[in-house]
Amino acid sequence: MREGGCSSLQSWSQFESFCFIIPKTMHTSLALLLLPLGALSLPLEPSSPEFDPSLVARCGANPCEGVPSTGHSDSLCDNKYLGPKLLTAAEDPEWSEMFNGYSPLGSYCPKAFLDKYVPSGKKYEYPDKDGALLDSAGVPVTTEYTLHEGYELDRFGTRYGGYLAPKDTPFSWRSIPPSNLNKYPDSPEYNYWVWRVKETFNITGGPIAPWFGQPGYGLQFYHEGGLQELEGTFLELVEKKKCSCEALHDILKA
Repeated sequence: MREGGCSSLQSWSQFESFCFIIPKTMHTSLALLLLPLGALSLPLEPSSPEFDPSLVARCGANPCEGVPSTGHSDSLCDNKYLGPKLLTAAEDPEWSEMFNGYSPLGSYCPKAFLDKYVPSGKKYEYPDKDGALLDSAGVPVTTEYTLHEGYELDRFGTRYGGYLAPKDTPFSWRSIPPSNLNKYPDSPEYNYWVWRVKETFNITGGPIAPWFGQPGYGLQFYHEGGLQELEGTFLELVEKKKCSCEALHDILKA
């Protein structure tokens, strides 16, 4: 160090050069360290919205107001009866055809949906007559259908429920609750199951009544004893990717 020490230097550049002895290549690094925290933060990818934009547009910035939690964090408003928090199936090429245009709660806001379809807070209120469309006299519009070998059917939900539909029926036509799309252990994606008829049989079927905020009017088949009575004898469970859907009028005869 020069005679007189750092205190005898007359300029900052002299002080910097002879007292700090900092190489010029480090100037920028020190300057960066002195910047306010966050000044150099990199832009983050947009986070996923907490709610579907259409739900916010319909129900406000807090669509969950007044909705009780059932402790299911993957569900909308943490309430299992409202289905998945965000459903992206319509954007997935594998599922888009079935989910195109589907709105999980229809035109309802979460609380209004629960008030109408889950008034007890403990279970859904289902339509009368097994969900069949009723005529003006209140009689189910049903008939006996003959399902022939090779015809394919599907359902969303548990494996052994009593309802089936022609494979690839749009989800909104089925009038089933949004919780049928919740995630469950040991269940396939969207709880979607497909069967192929292995032996021709008869089953009751007809158009579906509108319910759960959905338009309905798809074709449903109903077997009161559940599918466990049909699987193995009349139906075989197949993987979705192995299905080869045939035209309804070619194989289904009423």
